[in-house]
Amino acid sequence: MGSLFQALGIDGAWLAKAAFEGNLLLLFLICFVHSWRTHGRSRTLREFSAGFMLTALCESTGVLSGAYVYPGFQLYIFATPVGNPASWVALVYIIMTMTDRIVFGLDAVETPLPVPSPTEGGARRARELLIRGSVPLTIGALAMVDATLALLLDLVLDPMATIYNWWIWVPNAPDVHTISAGVVDPYNFEHHVWMTTPQNPIADFFAPFFEGGHRYPTRLLGIPLINFIAWLVFVFIFAAQFRWVERDRGWSEMKKTLTLWGLVLLDVPILGFLLIAPNL
Repeated sequence: MGSLFQALGIDGAWLAKAAFEGNLLLLFLICFVHSWRTHGRSRTLREFSAGFMLTALCESTGVLSGAYVYPGFQLYIFATPVGNPASWVALVYIIMTMTDRIVFGLDAVETPLPVPSPTEGGARRARELLIRGSVPLTIGALAMVDATLALLLDLVLDPMATIYNWWIWVPNAPDVHTISAGVVDPYNFEHHVWMTTPQNPIADFFAPFFEGGHRYPTRLLGIPLINFIAWLVFVFIFAAQFRWVERDRGWSEMKKTLTLWGLVLLDVPILGFLLIAPNL
């Protein structure tokens, strides 16, 4: 295969990286179209824009803090490849749809969350699954199922991603707190962007939290444990907030959108600090 690529003048390493990036964007497009056709324009634009914004800002904060890099991609927003937040919100959309199917059955009709309106055959089951009639508890339970499914998925995706240099974590070495020249092996890409942590105020802010020793010494499958904690927390928070905003309270579409955007903007500095600063 390598010989064929050479004969055609195609860099196989570039093609592999570009194919991965393209597939992430394709996944986003498929989920976006499905949501638009299933739930309508307003909810789709609200959910996908808020999820994209949350991920792009928090991931960029992680990169600029020195925790990891996304080298070798073609399209970036801030310090993060466009495909990363695009695929994250698509996966969360798929996971929340799976949760509704698991909890309420295949006969559930997805209208206002947290509880889809069931058809006649699923009405009794839906009533039984309401936790003592409490909307907050129901939302929390559904969001925890969302977060657990996301964590199980990440336990598969992240180890594979690091093998192929789709993203690279700061090395677990004494006094290494950011990714600098010589610590990234760009064996499967030639577009050398975001190879190192740039000098920036965010890295300076977090530097005192990692004086001496190793950064993120507790690793699972070669990946910092904090990464898996972050997946659980981020999906739980976003799913809970989205399900809360979408519940049937007679809110206008604009009020739902502004509320969700406001919550996401509040999430970014809080979650960013709580999930970057601890040197677990």
